[in-house]
Amino acid sequence: MKEIIDKYFEGRASATEQMHLLKWLRVKENRKVFNSSRLVWNKSQENKSLPEGSEQSWLNIQDQMLQKSFKRWQYSDKVNLFIRVAAIFFFVLSLGGGAYIFSTNNQKETWYSEIEAENGQVSKVKLPDGSMVWLNSGSKIAYNNRFAEGNRDVKLEGEAYFEVQKNEDLSFVVNSGEIQVKVHGTKFNVAAYPESENIDVVLESGKVQLLSPEVPSFQYFLSPGERASFVKSNSQLNISEVNTMRYTSWKDGILNIYNQPLAEVVKRLEKRYNQEFEYAEELKDFHFTFSIKNEPLDEIISIMEKIAPIKTKQENNVIVFKLDQEKVRELSR
Repeated sequence: MKEIIDKYFEGRASATEQMHLLKWLRVKENRKVFNSSRLVWNKSQENKSLPEGSEQSWLNIQDQMLQKSFKRWQYSDKVNLFIRVAAIFFFVLSLGGGAYIFSTNNQKETWYSEIEAENGQVSKVKLPDGSMVWLNSGSKIAYNNRFAEGNRDVKLEGEAYFEVQKNEDLSFVVNSGEIQVKVHGTKFNVAAYPESENIDVVLESGKVQLLSPEVPSFQYFLSPGERASFVKSNSQLNISEVNTMRYTSWKDGILNIYNQPLAEVVKRLEKRYNQEFEYAEELKDFHFTFSIKNEPLDEIISIMEKIAPIKTKQENNVIVFKLDQEKVRELSR
């Protein structure tokens, strides 16, 4: 299998080898081996250009699976049988992305596909209509088997960047709980993590319509360069003009922290590095501004300690932020 994995990374794997790899990846332990191999291979490719065909290799195999293989793999006489079809690790430039795809069958032959990016990874997927979606860490989307035929509806939990193929006859709709984003063809970002107080939509180009599934009269048309922040607690919608790159650069491996309190910074770091954090209550409103590209976590923590009077301590597998009393005394002199 190692030979097939290496050929896959290099874009040389045949269609038969690719399908064999997909079946092999259904086993959890095999996915761990694949992920480790990917990290080693990426390390070996530092300072080298991306081998031609690597990314397209994945897109081709995914298209085959979504459009041709699902019905064959999912066949079952049982109603509502939940089947894990495959786990595919996306090879997206220097980013590692993991995704799990699930589906269900019922008597009406309607099934749903779910794609999930693991914590610490960013995933990229091509939908059956040709639209591209980048999934941020800890995020997932789902759509049914009539996608691109009778509907273009997706359900989002977490954060995703969309490049939607234009189709005037069939709107593309992102459902994220209290807010729906309806478009025909455009580029935009939606952040709708369940634990977040807000649902944020940032429009890069085109035009989107914000709707509420519970309030028919609610609607707002967003213009390029605008950010809509919907407050879940009181259903208030705040609109502001922003530099969209601050909110969309994560898909390119750059995480921008802009004037955010520690409480929010910790949430983003946990997803980025798959690391658990804790912090003293008195620190939650300390604000930070910095950018992360490929820096290791220890460098980021060092930067944060320089920005604010905090210090960190490792307690088992948890990193704890505490107030640095010595720095506080120095600043008060």
